[in-house]
Parts: sequence; C-alpha cells; structure tokens
Amino acid sequence: MFNLNNVKLQFTENALRLIAEKAIARNTGARGLRSILENILTEAMFEVPGSKPGEESVEVVLVDEEAVGTADTIGCGAKILHGSSGLENISPTTGSSMTMEKNEATKEDLDLESEDPARALSL
Repeated sequence: MFNLNNVKLQFTENALRLIAEKAIARNTGARGLRSILENILTEAMFEVPGSKPGEESVEVVLVDEEAVGTADTIGCGAKILHGSSGLENISPTTGSSMTMEKNEATKEDLDLESEDPARALSL
C-alpha cells in the first residue's frame, strides 16, 4: 500500500529486533506478528492514502524503537515524515535502516530453509 502511494517504509534494525521479541513473547505465531505490525502502522495506513502530492505529502513511514516499544509496553506507532526532506529528518542515532520496496527481495532473502534455526531463535 505504501509503495502504491510512493511512500517509503523503513525499519531500523533495532525496531525489527523488538518486533521479533514482542512476537516471541506473545507466542502467537504469524497472526501475532501481523497484529503487532498493524498496531504500529495503523495511523500511517490511514494517513498515507489521503496525502496529496506536494510539500506536505507523506514521504517516509519510519518504524524505530519508539514506534515499537518494548515487549511489555506499547510503542507510539510509526513516524510519518512529510515533505521532500523526509529522509533527512531521520536522526543518525536511529541506527541503520532497511527500506522495504516492491520487488526488492532476493531469493536469498526468501530462502528460509537454508537459515540457521538457532540464529532465528536468538532474536
């Protein structure tokens, strides 16, 4: 949905780790993971389609540690960055980020069978 509106969805590495920790703590599998992501992205999912092109349009939706919260707390939700300087507003202290864009995944990203199960559990 974000890609259809020319909006970049970015996750910091620490945010991805916290999302995984929350999902593991809930012990609900893929449905729990979906629920966590929906809670984080709800406001952005409603605001992005109504955004009009121009100076105040939504450019980036950023999911960082504050957006996710801890395993015991609720985060503040994804940060919606407006205007042409959306990426410039990201603080360098948020850590590296992963950009999720259409058709960006490679075969290695999708090949789950070759991944070390012990490594996956350590998240």
